[in-house]
Amino acid sequence: GQRRGPNQEFQRRTHTRMSLWVRLSDVATGGRRPVALSTPQGSSTVEIEIPLGINDGDNVQYAGLAPGGQDLVVQFRIHPEPNWHRDGLNLITEKSVSIWDLILGADITVKNILGKELVLVVPARTQPRTQLRLRGHGLRNNQGQAGDLLVRVVAQLPDTIHPDLVAAIQKHRV
Repeated sequence: GQRRGPNQEFQRRTHTRMSLWVRLSDVATGGRRPVALSTPQGSSTVEIEIPLGINDGDNVQYAGLAPGGQDLVVQFRIHPEPNWHRDGLNLITEKSVSIWDLILGADITVKNILGKELVLVVPARTQPRTQLRLRGHGLRNNQGQAGDLLVRVVAQLPDTIHPDLVAAIQKHRV
């Protein structure tokens, strides 16, 4: 093995570890976040950059940010979001769509993870639970890659259906 010089062990920087919970919207935007640190060397607040597209459980090392010039290692944890599922840089959500829009086709409005409204084209004769894709509207990463927003359309029956329509459906039922 390699022999260590007398100072090599001494020069290895020690580091402070912490976990930081963020939202999926933080993963989408990145940006700076103040974090409070408390170590035997003292307490401080430092600003860290949240990497775009970070994964749950990823560790990121910030050189010299902790008290005493130590490196800060942050483990990112991402809060689960009830209406969102993540697959790499792709985001998957569901949208209720009227059965008529599935049969006839329609342009419907969906929101991305940041609440921005997007137009989703539902082709005529779309089967319920089909996944439609909005390219480039998922998460991005620091390398400039962008995922897609996948919208699973869920059929919704109207509260009232005109009796003539019911009669026509019964007549043409296959």
